[in-house]
Amino acid sequence: MLWTLLLAVVGLVGAFHAPLSLTTKRYDGYKVLNVIPVSQEALDMLHHIMLNDVSIDFWQEPTKIGAEVHMMVPPEQIARIEDMLNDVNVVYKTHVEDVQDILTPMWNEIDSRSMNPEKQAFNIDDFNTLDDINSWLASMVGNCRAGLTCQLYSIGNSYEGRPINVFKISKAGAGRKAYWIDATIHAREWIATATVLKTLNQLAVGGNANAVALTDAYDWYILPVMNPDGYEYTWTNDRLWRKNRRPNSGSACFGTDLNRNFNFRWGTDGVSFLPCSDLFCGTSGGSEPETQNVQNELNRLGSTLVSTITVHAYGNMWMFPWGNTVNFAGTTCQRADDHAELMRVSDATANAIQATYNTRWDRGNSCEVIYATSGGTDDYAKGAAGVKYAFCPELRGNNFVIAASQIPLSFNEFWNGIVALSNSIGA
Repeated sequence: MLWTLLLAVVGLVGAFHAPLSLTTKRYDGYKVLNVIPVSQEALDMLHHIMLNDVSIDFWQEPTKIGAEVHMMVPPEQIARIEDMLNDVNVVYKTHVEDVQDILTPMWNEIDSRSMNPEKQAFNIDDFNTLDDINSWLASMVGNCRAGLTCQLYSIGNSYEGRPINVFKISKAGAGRKAYWIDATIHAREWIATATVLKTLNQLAVGGNANAVALTDAYDWYILPVMNPDGYEYTWTNDRLWRKNRRPNSGSACFGTDLNRNFNFRWGTDGVSFLPCSDLFCGTSGGSEPETQNVQNELNRLGSTLVSTITVHAYGNMWMFPWGNTVNFAGTTCQRADDHAELMRVSDATANAIQATYNTRWDRGNSCEVIYATSGGTDDYAKGAAGVKYAFCPELRGNNFVIAASQIPLSFNEFWNGIVALSNSIGA
């Protein structure tokens, strides 16, 4: 078929793709296409592009026939990709005409903050730099409500030597159970970072009766930025960077997708072994320092954890293990033995989120909701660290470049989901 012939040149195209620059990367002429696969052949083609064509960046991945797919295409590849889509009669339209046109006003707004002394400090309802986040976390240690103990500690350093900071909220008492929340494993998902920071604040200060009840009953471990090197890079070099920043041996390309690198069923489904791919799973399970640090901490806390929630964006989804297919082959997704229980809690959680603003959220086993993957945080938490209720939400939005005005809305949805989740588990 024509699309298979067109993909044959991808290895040559991708071999020279090294997303590294000394100034902020520009995306002039890059389009984001909104693609709707209307057949299994079209869906298979999109999956093949996602895993093999390193020049194409999937913002919203191919999940099922009839579901929207968002793919960012550089200008020199647009004609080729459109030919491939037309070859299988895919329905598509332009989602973002020129990516730089949405990046420029975002950077202008951020730059304007540096000119206004009243806007330079950390803002819980805006996006913040890594330094400002870490400074705010340190200040929050002394700002927790009476009766709580708050602690900021590092579980280890990133590849470039930045601390991976966890904020612990606890209360005196023996045998207390705990919740774990992490975000920003993918650097460009700024809404996830901001949403989790507002959640931390709500719990720490006792923002309402539910926050008081949740911190009275449980300890909380919150990791707002799991990928600090990547997050820093999105502020200094490339707003749309996804991976960590470790160099790849023998390649000009940097970074591993940390959400494909956890050492549980690593490298079996939905990954790329191409170092230039955004889905590159690393050289081995747990090869990256960021992944190793989180694995160690999840294992240390495992017996105390009621639930882990690893927060992503975007897509309006509430997912849980497993990510892989049966025997790591074919199209049949493997369900956990307690799938029905995980679905019960997910239904309660997603329904509460939906009721907040009358949105629609998919829920279920991640392999079935999106596509087969392996080496993810939630699968590791359940399969290796022994956490029964391991979840992976994809927050609101239809773009990685999202307005700060969406932060309170995202928080309200997520918060209502967390309250419903805890009530539903009742552990």
